[in-house]
Amino acid sequence: MLGMRWVTADEITAARDAFELAIDGWRRPRAHGVGLVPSDAPSPRPEHFPLVNSREHMLPGVVVAHVVGHARGTAAYRLTRVGLERAVAMLAPAEACDVYQHPNLWTWRDTYLPSLDSDPDATLVAVFLDDEDDEDDEDDATTVPDPAVAAFRSALAAR
Repeated sequence: MLGMRWVTADEITAARDAFELAIDGWRRPRAHGVGLVPSDAPSPRPEHFPLVNSREHMLPGVVVAHVVGHARGTAAYRLTRVGLERAVAMLAPAEACDVYQHPNLWTWRDTYLPSLDSDPDATLVAVFLDDEDDEDDEDDATTVPDPAVAAFRSALAAR
């Protein structure tokens, strides 16, 4: 990966496609995001997810899916600092492209990593929402979603 740069929109798309093909059973989620929950927060809240990404912006989502081992469905994963650093390194070649903005990369690298230095007990959470699972949730009122999933759904609805 050293020295790799994705400069054009076609190179970004090709990178996304390559990441997607490498995940067995991959299905693009409806939305995804990574949040930082401070150690003094009792549970994840919508404001912990400043970036809510949809199918149109899937390169960061498929990169973090590689890191946490996600293929499909609605799920929340606790992400380690090492995992976040890996995702930053995997996404870094996209910064060479001036066609797209890269707020995920910047937020992960420039906000979350320094925040972990000042609050090492904070929790990083990667959330994926799947349309089919959302339909199932409506049928099963007894299902209690992961608090991070619920917070992320609220963040998505607000945006």
